[in-house]
Amino acid sequence: MIIIAVLAAAARIVRRPAAFRMRGQGSRSMVSLDLSIIPAILIFMTVVVALNYLLIKPLTKVQAEREERTTGVFDTARKNLDYQLDLFNRYQASIKTSRLEGYHLHEQVRSEALKRRAEALAKARTAAEQLVHESRSSIQAQIQSAKDQLGREAIEIARGIAETVLQRSA
Repeated sequence: MIIIAVLAAAARIVRRPAAFRMRGQGSRSMVSLDLSIIPAILIFMTVVVALNYLLIKPLTKVQAEREERTTGVFDTARKNLDYQLDLFNRYQASIKTSRLEGYHLHEQVRSEALKRRAEALAKARTAAEQLVHESRSSIQAQIQSAKDQLGREAIEIARGIAETVLQRSA
C-alpha cells in the first residue's frame, strides 16, 4: 500500500515537472528525475519490506493474539455460561418431574388409604349394625323372658293373694 503511494507520487512528479521549477530560472528544475531515483526507490522499498517483517507483522500478530485471548476468553465464558444454563434447566426439569411423580405417588397412596379406610369403616359399620341387631334381639328376648317371668310371677302372686283372701273368708 505504501509502495503504491510512493509510485503514484513519483508518477505525479514525472507528469508535472514545471511545478518543481524555481521562479525566475527558466528551464532549470529543482528536482531532476534521473537514474538516482531508482536507488532511492529501491532503498525505500527495502525499508518498507524490512519494516513489514520487523515491525508490522509482529505487531499485527501480537494484536491478533491479544484479540484472540480477549475474545477467546469471552467466547469460552459464554460457552461455559450456556453449558451451566443448560445444566440448570435440566436440573429444574428433573426437579419438576420428580415433584410430579411424588405428587402422583402421594395421591395414589392417599387414595389407597382412603379406600382402606372406607372398607374398614364399612366393616365396622356392618359389625356395629350386626352387634346392634344382635343386642336388640337379645334385649327383645330378655324383655319377652322378663314379661313371661313377670306374667308367671303375677299369676303366682295372684294365686297367693287369692288363697290368702280365700283362707280368710273361709
